[in-house]
Amino acid sequence: MDRTELREQFEHSYMDPVILSYADSNHYLAGGLDVLGNYHLITDKQGKIVTYNSLREAEVELVELGAKEATFDMETAYDEMVGSVSDGHCRFKLPLVH
Repeated sequence: MDRTELREQFEHSYMDPVILSYADSNHYLAGGLDVLGNYHLITDKQGKIVTYNSLREAEVELVELGAKEATFDMETAYDEMVGSVSDGHCRFKLPLVH
């Protein structure tokens, strides 16, 4: 989803800002989460999903789109490797400051 459309979605509260990550990855994705649980990630002018090199870079992008907080959603395979019953999924609200 392009930045202009995503900004409008945030302004009308149609989507919640979200940052996605995978444990030990140095890439982050940012965008919105709709009421059906679908992710709409930020894309460039060619329609390619934008990746961010740090959590802070993704946070700044969302702040520039009007977000005050975001859901940080991270997955890990470590629990699976050690036989834990956890699903390897961590999710929490992240306050965004500029």
